[in-house]
Amino acid sequence: MYMFEEEKTLVWKVFGMEITPYAGFILIGVLLGVITFCVVSRRLKWTAVLTTLLLAAPLAALGARAFYVLARWSYFAEEIGFASFFRAQNPDSDFWGAARGGAFWGAVGGGALGALLAGRLTKERVSRLLDALAPAAAIALAVSRFGEYSIGEGIGPDVTPPELCFFPIAVSNEWGEWKYAVFLLEGLAALVIFCWLIWRGRERKDGYAARGFLILYSACQILLEALRRDNFLRWLFVRVNQVTSAVVLLGLFVFGVIRWAGKKGRKMPRAQVVFCGAAFLLLAGAVVYLEFAIDKSPDMPVALAYGLEALCAAGIGASVWHVAMKN
Repeated sequence: MYMFEEEKTLVWKVFGMEITPYAGFILIGVLLGVITFCVVSRRLKWTAVLTTLLLAAPLAALGARAFYVLARWSYFAEEIGFASFFRAQNPDSDFWGAARGGAFWGAVGGGALGALLAGRLTKERVSRLLDALAPAAAIALAVSRFGEYSIGEGIGPDVTPPELCFFPIAVSNEWGEWKYAVFLLEGLAALVIFCWLIWRGRERKDGYAARGFLILYSACQILLEALRRDNFLRWLFVRVNQVTSAVVLLGLFVFGVIRWAGKKGRKMPRAQVVFCGAAFLLLAGAVVYLEFAIDKSPDMPVALAYGLEALCAAGIGASVWHVAMKN
């Protein structure tokens, strides 16, 4: 079973504030992220590590909330007002209820800004700080996704085959309806990215781990965000996190092209760069078509559409990887 009630179950109290199950997952994820950051950045200057923590953590929290509020601009401006910036959708909920009203892409932006400021203040390379923050972000993301179980978020389409109606493939609500456990897929994807970052992410030049994290997470999010049937962020019918992931991938591709063009002894032929760019655009267009087909076309099986979308997302990620990671 998963719960729909808004943060009612008490875990513990800290200075009179109620820490709910989801807030507990967030806190555990942040703690593991801090520990991970300190471990992987042990070769950096301790002043840079401390400064990054002091700046990146609060800026990530503010960024997550700001992204969420901007994505739901009309709701906050017209319904409850911006005085509730630090509160959840329910004005009567406590401070920790605001943990439900955040977006991971905003946290990424805030954390990156914190690393940039810390690098400038301590004269440490920003790329090294970002590389150390990447696995920290991945493990924090994984824990927070698993925590969505407690608030009824991260659910997917209805499960129709009775033989698939069991956890961890699906979860049931209070009406006995079974939904695919997308939150579990997202958490496992983040764990896989975390393991790769710890294993291989820091073996290459500065910035390799940070770029790898962004590419892998964005490519996964194109598919996994499409599977959600919960209170995901949207502009009309457009999924905000899905579009943001595509924009991040496009930015990384352009970054790779600029680096490639600036090299004197370029090893990658121009034809490969052009091919990757064409593949990116064609596959992105295919994803848009499949998104409409899932909602509007009764002739295309949903499983086939999601399978094709997964292949397209993998192809987009591969094209960006080839250009952004090898230049």
